Amino acid sequence: MSNRIICFFKKSHSIPFEDTLKPDWKQELTSKKWSVFLTITFGYGFYYVSRLSFSVIKKPLVDAGIFDASELGLIGSELFFAYAIGKLTNGILADRVNVRRFMATGLLISGLVNLVLGFTTWFWFFVVLWIFNGWFQSFGAPSSVVSISHWTSEKERGSFYGMWGTSHNIGEAITFVGTAIVVSTFGWMWGFRIAGIICILFSYIQIPL
Repeated sequence: MSNRIICFFKKSHSIPFEDTLKPDWKQELTSKKWSVFLTITFGYGFYYVSRLSFSVIKKPLVDAGIFDASELGLIGSELFFAYAIGKLTNGILADRVNVRRFMATGLLISGLVNLVLGFTTWFWFFVVLWIFNGWFQSFGAPSSVVSISHWTSEKERGSFYGMWGTSHNIGEAITFVGTAIVVSTFGWMWGFRIAGIICILFSYIQIPL
């Protein structure tokens, strides 16, 4: 089992030198670079969907009498503690693994956490799962930064990093508009469920690239 996990996250081989001599090599490289860039930008945007879903659903949870303000504060704060520790440890890991699979795995599990939360009202289960969410949320940023470093030159790296920075806003917009519509139409549980399903689906799109 451990060997399979190691093989799954093992870094991919470098592109053979012979391939760089092909006539259409530069065009192919540019195409791959933009493919990777768009994937990590939208991928990290969807990380925000699975992170901010809780923020949108707080009020319905209080209105329904499921949690009070102090309980919501505890749940929310646990994510940031786990996220802070995770960014340190997973940033180190991101330098040593296949980042496309690493990033997709984080989004997949974060999506699964949201999906499961759409079926429970047990407070301590919420706390534990939201801690897990914070940990796996920390897979996203390091993987994106490593990808940008691998696929861009020094002259363009800042520009690509700046464009990637819009992923935060993409994720926030999708969450606060889309999740709010879902919650107001179908209820708070479906806010978690839809966020989870969307992130799970996009995680599978990330892996082949």
